Amino acid sequence: MFQCPHCEKPGISPWRKAILSPGLFASCRSCNGLSGIRYSSWLSAMLPGSVLMIAALFVASESVEWGLNIVGFILMVLLPLMLTPLHKESS
Repeated sequence: MFQCPHCEKPGISPWRKAILSPGLFASCRSCNGLSGIRYSSWLSAMLPGSVLMIAALFVASESVEWGLNIVGFILMVLLPLMLTPLHKESS
């Protein structure tokens, strides 16, 4: 569980944080406070995976294409999960 920026208790699940994007908020299980992520941190975390998935469109080998897509998808899930801080949002 990730720490809520409102109550400082672990109240946001990893799955919920992994699918957050700007404008999509998570509510804390402890205090029901809304938390979100900023566009700049979300974008910087999504770029490496996006670049790999776009590069996969231009390779000749099918196995390399699959590899780039899989690694890109994993990066697009893990980097925002680990690198984007949660911020308080108002309801």
